[in-house]
Amino acid sequence: MIDIKKLINIEKNKKNKKKKFVSTQDTLPFDTLYLDGIMELGNGLYSKSIQFTDINYQISKDDEKENIFLKYCEFLNSFDSSIKLQITINNSRINIDDFKKNIFFKGKSDKFDIYRYEFNNMLEGNLREGQNDIQKEMYLTFTVKASNQIDARKILTRVQNRIEDSFRRLNSKVISLKADDKTKILNKFFCDTQKEFTEYKSIKDCIAPDSFEFKHSHFKIGEKFARVLYLKTLPNFLTDHSFVELTEECNRMMLSINIEMVAQDEAVRYVKKQITGMEGNKIEYQKRASKSGYSTDILPSGLEDTLKHAQMLLDDIQNKNQKMFLVNVVWIHIADSLDELNKETENLKAIARKNLCTFSTLKYQQESGMNSTLPYGVNQLDIRRTLTTESLAILMPFNAQSLQEKRGIYYGISTLNKNMLIFDRNKSKNSSAFIIGTPGSGKSFAAKREMINVFLNTDDDILIIDPEQEYSRLVQSFGGEVINISAGSKNYINPLDMGRNYSDIEDPIALKSEFILSLCEFLVGGSGLTAKEKTIIDRCLKKTYVEYVQDFDNRKIPTLVDFHKTLESQNEHEAKDLALALEIYVKGSLSIFSHKTNININNRLVSFDIKDLGNQLKTLGMLVVLDFIWNRITKNREKGKRTWIYMDEIYLLFSNEYSIGFLFKLYKRARKWGGVPTGITQNIEDLLKSKEARSMLANSDFLLVFNQSPGDRQELGKLLQITDSQLSYITNSNEGEGLIINNGLIIPFLDRFPRESKLYKLMTTKVDELDSFKKGSGFDYEL
Repeated sequence: MIDIKKLINIEKNKKNKKKKFVSTQDTLPFDTLYLDGIMELGNGLYSKSIQFTDINYQISKDDEKENIFLKYCEFLNSFDSSIKLQITINNSRINIDDFKKNIFFKGKSDKFDIYRYEFNNMLEGNLREGQNDIQKEMYLTFTVKASNQIDARKILTRVQNRIEDSFRRLNSKVISLKADDKTKILNKFFCDTQKEFTEYKSIKDCIAPDSFEFKHSHFKIGEKFARVLYLKTLPNFLTDHSFVELTEECNRMMLSINIEMVAQDEAVRYVKKQITGMEGNKIEYQKRASKSGYSTDILPSGLEDTLKHAQMLLDDIQNKNQKMFLVNVVWIHIADSLDELNKETENLKAIARKNLCTFSTLKYQQESGMNSTLPYGVNQLDIRRTLTTESLAILMPFNAQSLQEKRGIYYGISTLNKNMLIFDRNKSKNSSAFIIGTPGSGKSFAAKREMINVFLNTDDDILIIDPEQEYSRLVQSFGGEVINISAGSKNYINPLDMGRNYSDIEDPIALKSEFILSLCEFLVGGSGLTAKEKTIIDRCLKKTYVEYVQDFDNRKIPTLVDFHKTLESQNEHEAKDLALALEIYVKGSLSIFSHKTNININNRLVSFDIKDLGNQLKTLGMLVVLDFIWNRITKNREKGKRTWIYMDEIYLLFSNEYSIGFLFKLYKRARKWGGVPTGITQNIEDLLKSKEARSMLANSDFLLVFNQSPGDRQELGKLLQITDSQLSYITNSNEGEGLIINNGLIIPFLDRFPRESKLYKLMTTKVDELDSFKKGSGFDYEL
């Protein structure tokens, strides 16, 4: 690790020493870099940088774009002439081999390596699309003047707070760059690989390359070639996508917009002075025309247009809340050879010309251009053009959000830029999730793809509640256990199972009581339980567990039969009525849940098949299995193991206040216990009727949303703050297309899996495809 503090102290000691010779370190235009990221630039100037995230500007509708544009204009207008801004877009090349190591499955020399190989082939194909080899980062550097670093820190803190507030309203997240962050950015740009910082004596030694060699139209950084271009001309009309398009064509580049606001009174004086000069030229021209016998009404088109634009500019500044800025746009791109550099330069200039812009090479100013581009917050170039607020705002850096995390799970590719979407749910504050969509939209396929990813790439447990028998084939093919729960089945789960760590509070029976109340309300039916009945159930439950909780001996664990006997022994007639209502589930034909547990779910991949329970017992089955899964979660936590839970047709659990309450607490408590719950449903209407369900949905950090019906789409849009343009991606969308909603990011995506692969044949639920596979495609259901 870099010892920033030590290096900064060395830098301070070197600061006042007389330079004996010019070195690569002397090229770096700052004096000191402080621990909190503040740079002392000399001459009383200090700068600070923040990194900000992209937003989905380019896919927004016109009215939404206009709203973002106006907010960005407000942000620019909020600064005065004492603050200089530098907006930087940094494209760096990702090491593809390292990228593959992070996302590809590692072989384990087991019978499932064939599936890992197939999954890696799919990832390899997607890797070649889009811009997966480019890491794009955006920074905003702001520079102020102060008499010392203490005063500078106060000013910079106030400015940063204002910037963070503005970007928050733009839905862009901001990260303050500390000294080590800044050092790594600059070192990676210069050296392309991370240096071992412990080998160096100062901050500049860490950052600077081995050599610089500046020529008249390019320069060398070590063995690499680089060139600084500047934006020479802008058209009268520039689209908001033109600027972004320029940054998408190069994987080793840095582009900066240096911005200096002109004080309002100074701007007015400057424009008036220009108008006065042009008016004088106009009068002089008219005099000469009159002497020559020509009409004085005819003026040179250049003079007339320039005068008209200057008058419009004055009106904008004085009456239309427009400010004047002095701006330059500079761009460094890097190549491995001079020929490659020249070709890339011509390509970039051609893209600029297509957008009616002109980029030119800086002649004999490559060093100054480099320092004006990197995120120091300095501008060493005299090349500046005048822009108003709205003209400058057209050069906004926003394009589309992306999602790529190390060691994450693959969820598809971005519809916008074809980049792979890779995310680790367990890094979020809340790992709970929902997968929602109409039948045939791809929700079950997406759930299975995630399950397979978890199974092949981790040692986590995966437990599935399967009301429609959709997952049995997949589970069996991976050596998992399918547990059939039905009225005639000999697989039993005891609803009263409860381990020592069932709850993280002192009395685990308190949590169990909520579950049994939910169970009884469902079994009794009608209008629900009265206050007396709830009290009786709670009392009887505690009596039933008395002997067991003394030492949590599994031989003494009670069943519904024991609970039923306790109810019958009570004196209240309500207790007798409850016992009578429960009798069919204890002694009668629906007594499937009155036995001791006899199943073994030590297999890490288990599916609970409750399809044959029928509609009357299906909700009850889901509730009992869910409680049983909770016991598994508590045991796994002791082992330091995660438990992924998938609940298909989760809307079935929203039938009464107790079942939804139990599920609600599961979603809230799961992360603490290593649980990763996922609800899968198509019946959004039932989900949205429940206050708790709406809260669960709104507070889940990860959602996969596929095609939606018109009514559900509008409700989801309101609840999750999805814009109309984003909703278009779940309107009449094709299978496997939808939106990923993750920690505030909303990204349109599509998931195309190779249909000829064995994995696809395991995941598909299409009847016609399953029939064709069975008839002779060579597909084996099990290895």
